[in-house]
Amino acid sequence: MCYNGCMNAWIDRRRPRSRVRTLCAAGIAVAVVYALADVPYIAEYWFARGLTRWLSGLIGAITNVFPFSFYEYAAVALIAAALLAIVGFSFLLAWREYARCKRWLYRLALAGLAVALAFGVLYAPLYARASAAEALGLSDERPITEEDVFAAAEYFVEELNALSAQMARDEQGNILPALSFSQTADCLNELYATVGGGYFASYEVRPKPVALSVPMTYLGISGIYLPFFAEANINTNIPAYQLPVTMAHEMAHAKGVSQESEANLCAYVLCVRAEENDIRYAGLMSVTASLLNSLSQAPYDVLYDRLDPAVKREYRNAREHFDRYDGWLDTLSTFFNDLFLKANGISSGTRSYGETTRGLVALYRSLCKEAEN
Repeated sequence: MCYNGCMNAWIDRRRPRSRVRTLCAAGIAVAVVYALADVPYIAEYWFARGLTRWLSGLIGAITNVFPFSFYEYAAVALIAAALLAIVGFSFLLAWREYARCKRWLYRLALAGLAVALAFGVLYAPLYARASAAEALGLSDERPITEEDVFAAAEYFVEELNALSAQMARDEQGNILPALSFSQTADCLNELYATVGGGYFASYEVRPKPVALSVPMTYLGISGIYLPFFAEANINTNIPAYQLPVTMAHEMAHAKGVSQESEANLCAYVLCVRAEENDIRYAGLMSVTASLLNSLSQAPYDVLYDRLDPAVKREYRNAREHFDRYDGWLDTLSTFFNDLFLKANGISSGTRSYGETTRGLVALYRSLCKEAEN
């Protein structure tokens, strides 16, 4: 009995040390991966075009087989697990089961480090890679003035008005898309295959409509890419004209673009250059809104007055749609998203979504040059 008791006591003393060593080893592994992921050359050629791309393609090939969104199930499971953990900890503390509390905390910390390590391999390196604007041929470093922005906005207003006249609309004035969700994804995959010269992953991305789209709208989320499942998840409770751009944005993440402003630029460029009216209209609506919002009040008013009344009505419909879901959940979601972006080196946080003006002016110049030739 004495021997067994001594042995058990010795094992119990060894366990805390073993757990500390395990946590330290996992922490070092995470630190090494993130340090390597922050080196541009390694981020680009070891990860973005190498290990990260290979793993994401493999994961995506598996999750694409299933029509449902793994993100939804994971989100619900995490919420349920968090609530159960809080209740469980409360009971353990009330019962003074401190040893079990330590074991739970150890497992939670180990799980957190495992998630951090997976993120460090599957997504973090993409923040340090070369600019997507360069891959799109839009790395114009010339200074831009408000006159340049006005000229670009004026061009896209005219293009948008011309296309608006060709679009079928419902009684509320919203467009009636001719393409299905799946057909839109097919077109966007084809467009991504024609640009970038190897910058974008070549594997097919199959965006998934989210069943819990209404809760996503309350959270202010139009789409989300989850690298752990290599899924581009799309909120279908958004205005019809926003769907192709949202889909192209999340597909950009799946194909190797992490910066939100660059994912926006990719989505805008591909949609504006699309031959399908649904997709091109979505791009022009987004580009025009982005450029108009970059102008000061007087030039903004001049160009806004030139917009087709049908376009103005659709913008207004979209604003009213999202206003119905605005509230504290949206504010809280935006706060955490802002923290996440800043933690990954995006100093402007959620403001980075709108940092596309330079790229859109470059797109305007490129389109004008093509028209001249």
